[in-house]
Amino acid sequence: MILNKNIRIQTNRLILKPVEILYIDDINEHFDAELTKYMPFNPRGDKSEIRSFIQESKKGLDKNTDLVMVALDSNNQFVGCCGIHNISLESAELGLWIKKSMQGIGLGKEIIINLIDFLENNFNLKYILYPVDEENIASRKIPEKLGFVPFKKYQKNKGVSLFLNIIEYRKYCKI
Repeated sequence: MILNKNIRIQTNRLILKPVEILYIDDINEHFDAELTKYMPFNPRGDKSEIRSFIQESKKGLDKNTDLVMVALDSNNQFVGCCGIHNISLESAELGLWIKKSMQGIGLGKEIIINLIDFLENNFNLKYILYPVDEENIASRKIPEKLGFVPFKKYQKNKGVSLFLNIIEYRKYCKI
């Protein structure tokens, strides 16, 4: 499948669409140190970093290797970001973050279910990856409930002398 800026994924409560500069303020407001505690990012509230993120996301879309999307509710209000990363002939990696005020109501699971459906209906992958910091219990529940299995553990650098302990979950696709 060729990815493009017009892709839309409809879930029960959300619409997912490729990230645009239009959402720079929403991303900058909600992508903070608390939200990224278990992620390999250290946001500084700098809009130029968000602008670069959006530009790199568009390049990945053009190269057909990444699909980074915003999640919007039925009122077109920003909920968070999600993505399909490192798309290859063998695999793709899922990721997401949801703003704090919308966490805990099942939106993460809903997003991941729909991203899996999108991948399985449009690509012939062997497996889907879902990396999560082992201390992030809430996020670990998503792949564990959806049939992913722990495949390996590794450390990922978060900063000077600070590492995340990642569990890489895999879900094998129906080929």
